[in-house]
Order: sequence, then C-alpha cells, then structure tokens
Amino acid sequence: MRRFLITLSVIVVVLAVGLFAMDRALAAYAEGKIADQTSAQVAKQGMRSGTPTADVGGFPFATQVVAGEYKKITIGIPDLQGQGLKIPNLTLVATDVTAPLDALRSGEGSITAAKVTGSAVVPWESVIAAAKLKDMTLSANPDGSLKVSGEVTFAGYTVPLTGSAKVSVAGPSTLRIQVTDLAGTDANLNSVVKSLIAAYKDRLVFSVAVPKLPYDLKLTKANPTPDGLDLQVFAENVPLTQ
Repeated sequence: MRRFLITLSVIVVVLAVGLFAMDRALAAYAEGKIADQTSAQVAKQGMRSGTPTADVGGFPFATQVVAGEYKKITIGIPDLQGQGLKIPNLTLVATDVTAPLDALRSGEGSITAAKVTGSAVVPWESVIAAAKLKDMTLSANPDGSLKVSGEVTFAGYTVPLTGSAKVSVAGPSTLRIQVTDLAGTDANLNSVVKSLIAAYKDRLVFSVAVPKLPYDLKLTKANPTPDGLDLQVFAENVPLTQ
C-alpha cells in the first residue's frame, strides 16, 4: 500500500510538472506572437524601438486558451523613437482579450483586445528638446502643475524668470504647451522690462509631436510628474496578433 501511494504521488507530481510545462509553453508561444506583432506595428509606423516584451497574466493559461478569453496582457516597448518625443519605455495593458483556440493551435487567426491603455514617462530634457524651448526649462511643481523657469535677456539685461504653463492634448499624436504666467524673480524690475516679459510670455506656445504609436493608440492625457511628462494613451478593438 505504501509503495502504491508513493508511486501514485510520483505520477501526480510528474503530471503536474508536465501540465505546468505545457501551460508555460502555450503562454510563451502567445507572448512571442504578440511581441513579434508589436515589433511589426512599430516598424509599420516608421518608428524603431528595442525588443518588445509581452506577459500574459493569469494562471493557468491553458484554461484561458480553451475559454478564448484572457484576463490581462501587458506589453512593454523600450526606446520608442522616430520623429518627435523619444519614449524610454511605453507600457501597454490589454484587457477583455479574446482569441479562438485555433489562433494558438494553428498559428493563424488573431488575438484581439477590447481596449488597450498605456502610459509612458518622458524625461523633461526630452520634452524641452522636442518643444525646442530656448532659455527656458520645464518641471513639475509639488502640486502637479507645470512650472517654467529660466533666464532671458531684455534690452541688455539678463532677467531670471519663473512662471507656470499648461499642457494639453491637441490631437491624437500632438501635445500643446502654453506658458500662462511669467514674471521676473526680481521685485524691482521697471515697467519697461515687465512689459517685455509679458510680450515674451504671449509667444511661448509650443506644439510637441508624439511618435505614431502602434495599434493606432491615441493620446488622452499628459500629466507633469517629478520625473517627466506622464503620457496616457488609449485604443479600442485592438488586434494584438494577425
């Protein structure tokens, strides 16, 4: 009896290991297909990036395959660049994902997400370079608003300036940065210099191009953070593989 129980235990362990290995192999196959498709999408937009990664959430994966429904798929795209901003790391999260069993069994068909949300923090130096700001820098205030500062020469006088700006989404792949308040840090500036600062402030409106993102992702928000500008993107009915 004891020998039978030991044998049964060994068989159960071997089967469990085998099922786990099969499950992980299926997940790895799906992740590879999604990563390859992401690379193709990046190239299709005329962009370049590091090697994308994909992670299929939920375990066991095999039950998700049988059901044709997946809890969550996370995609990472490093070093996305081309025209406009350079994005160090774009993280996408696909939810409400569906795929027929044959899509993985045969290598054909598609894995489709009802929605994909994404985020990426672009360092301030990259934002400043893309906006072609001269003499001014951007940063985040503690309250999350956008701060502008720098030094500008007016009529032979170099004047330290500080103020605030706002960033908004001007299109699916365009940001708009506008300086709303600007003043000299010296309280004793004369009226002529103050009027020159006011006129200068009115010219500080910039458009910043964002790379054409894969899967037809579009900008929805841009939030200042201490590390840079946090971009939020969104798309619906996205084919993760084709």
